[in-house]
Amino acid sequence: MRPWRVAFGLAWGLAAAAAWGETPADDTQRVFAQVSPSVVTVRLLDHEGADDGLGSGVVIGRGQVVTNCHVVQEAVSVRVAAAGAEFPAKWVRQDPDRDICLLAVDGLAAPAVALRSSQSLEAGEPVFAVGNPLGLGLAVSHGLVSAKVVRGGYPIVLATAAMSPGSSGGGLFDRDGRLVGITTAILGTGQNLNLILSSDGLERLATTGKTPEVSLPPSREHYWNEEAVALQAANDWPGLEVHARAWMATRPKAADAFTFLGLSLRALGKPQESAISLKMAVELNDHYAFGWLQYAATLRLLNRKAEAYKALARAIDLQPSEGQPRMLRADWLRADGQLEEARREIKEALRLAPGQGPAWRTLGLIEDTRGDTGEAQRAFQTALRLGEQDAVVKQRLAQILAASGKPDDASRLLAASGESETGSAMTHLAIGLAELKRGRLGAAEDALRKAVVSNPGSAESWNGLGNVMVRSRRLNEAEAAFDRAVQLAPNNVEMLTNRAIVRHDLGSKSEALKDAHRATIIDPNFAPAWSIYGVALAGQRNFREAATALSKVEVLGKAGIADLVNLGEVRAEVGDMDGALRALARAEAIDPKHPGMCITTAKVLGRKGDVALALGYLERALKEDPTNLNAWSSKGYALLKLGRLPEAVEALETTVRLGPDFANGWINLGEAQLRSKNLARAIPVLEKAIALAPDAMDARLYLCQAYLAARLPAKSREQAQSLLAREQMKIPALGIITMSYLVEGDSAAARTAYLKLKAVAPAIARNLRDQGIAGRLPAAMALPE
Repeated sequence: MRPWRVAFGLAWGLAAAAAWGETPADDTQRVFAQVSPSVVTVRLLDHEGADDGLGSGVVIGRGQVVTNCHVVQEAVSVRVAAAGAEFPAKWVRQDPDRDICLLAVDGLAAPAVALRSSQSLEAGEPVFAVGNPLGLGLAVSHGLVSAKVVRGGYPIVLATAAMSPGSSGGGLFDRDGRLVGITTAILGTGQNLNLILSSDGLERLATTGKTPEVSLPPSREHYWNEEAVALQAANDWPGLEVHARAWMATRPKAADAFTFLGLSLRALGKPQESAISLKMAVELNDHYAFGWLQYAATLRLLNRKAEAYKALARAIDLQPSEGQPRMLRADWLRADGQLEEARREIKEALRLAPGQGPAWRTLGLIEDTRGDTGEAQRAFQTALRLGEQDAVVKQRLAQILAASGKPDDASRLLAASGESETGSAMTHLAIGLAELKRGRLGAAEDALRKAVVSNPGSAESWNGLGNVMVRSRRLNEAEAAFDRAVQLAPNNVEMLTNRAIVRHDLGSKSEALKDAHRATIIDPNFAPAWSIYGVALAGQRNFREAATALSKVEVLGKAGIADLVNLGEVRAEVGDMDGALRALARAEAIDPKHPGMCITTAKVLGRKGDVALALGYLERALKEDPTNLNAWSSKGYALLKLGRLPEAVEALETTVRLGPDFANGWINLGEAQLRSKNLARAIPVLEKAIALAPDAMDARLYLCQAYLAARLPAKSREQAQSLLAREQMKIPALGIITMSYLVEGDSAAARTAYLKLKAVAPAIARNLRDQGIAGRLPAAMALPE
């Protein structure tokens, strides 16, 4: 039944509003013209006669003005302005439970208003608020009666007529200009629902109201409040405590004295005593917004969060136009993780006080926590323009600027604030990483070195510096930087992986393998660790485990083109040609022009015997990278296998011109020249190849053949002797040695070598004997069949 009751209530409210209809504009002006002579401005003065605030009031009798007690109770003196004149006023009666006070104003001749009982009011009835908002003169707003409630035994009217600061004490009138109540507070942040103290009983206030307690005015030579404010501004907390206690001794019921005592005690590290003093302050004056604000702050410090929020809400209700309490609540909400509520609250604070730098700072921190660095940047920049000097704001703004690709702006910000050398390590780190991303290695190194000086214990800064050294190809310095990073963060997989990569490039293969393996154990889902682990395993010719490691990168969905190319290569090394081609096909789908992919695919196709297709991939690689030595060498080799010797020689000549120390190019060129029967060119080319790669057995074999073809048997035999130590080269070496002796006509030596060859490879031995006989070498005839 509960939903039915709610719906019924809503229908009644809407019906009542419809019955009253829209409020015509002429009604508003008519009511204003009727009642404005009876609405006055209440000016509050300090002991020097200077303005200390203002409010509104309503004339209810000859020389009698009713207003809110919280408007006048802290004033040294009060004056009432009406009809272009001002009159001294005296606070003579009060109803403190309702926050209604009566002023006696000699000489005031303004007409009194008629009163209307709240009992006759209806929901939806048009009402008109008249007061002096913001001290700009009398103004009127219209709205509707929303509800009638009872609070503390007294009737309260809720209405939608808009109110602004300075409206407190003004009047709420019906269409006939009768006083419905005294405006006192704005409920909520949208200023769409306001609290009105009913006019019931106002006619009896002059006779039944309580007489205010008389307190001695402050002496001219001793102004308690001003001295307290000065001590607070100077952060002289012991002095403020002494001052506040003396103040309390003179004025034992002064709420502001208790407030300043509580403020000083909190600053002196005595929050429990502070809370007691501040509680007394707000009990003495329930309408003292500053007291409620300080009480809320102390309760928060004591982790009494619910009470703190309640106290802060009271401060906001009392001063709805003040931004500071809302800014404080926004800070609390941010700290409590309620980011959207915090954002709404600080936006309202900025609407009320847009020129407050601390509020923009708070907005920036909220947006930053929400992850909206663009909005955070704008808020921080506004805070700085308004004079905010908070170092946290400057540092965080510099970090955001750097991370968004504006390291120059970040550096200028630090320089302008005098913090370019002393800025936080995080800020210099952000600038350094941004400069590194832009490829400005000098600026990146400068910022990151400042970062490690600011905080030598920042592993992230050392890691960033190491990355700069890698990009600068200063690998030894990079390794040293990564060493520091890993010492500080031994389980950071990114830093371990970075060091593994550098160590691999420096030739420290075992150390690289250890780092990479450890990284994969710490975080099995960190793909870069598996990538370098696979490369390091391949470097030790452990191709099977390398294939497993690189497959893990693919399983994680993080395989880049380089990973797929490496996977294709190691699969080929273990004989999985189809698996290799599958990996390379995925690489080709990412970038069909990638030189590494083209060269490796050609290599695998060549091993499968599809040399013509392999050549097509090599041509594609050279189109993208015309100076790639491996591509030129592989192209020459492919042409060699296809029997296109002149083209092979041309490609391989290009290879050795581009890479004079590229041994593989010289070996392939030597073979091509040998097969082209260009012995004069083949011999020096192969000699160069051996000089570059003394352990290249294929080069020595080709050189043996070239020497033998050139009728230089002794030189051929000398090279063949080096081949005998390798088991896989033993048979061709024995054949060359045998043939060299046959060429020289040394039958005995030829026979000895021939018998060794015949013992291990009889078919090859018989074939060699037949070649010698066909070549008319006399010693060949003496060889046994």
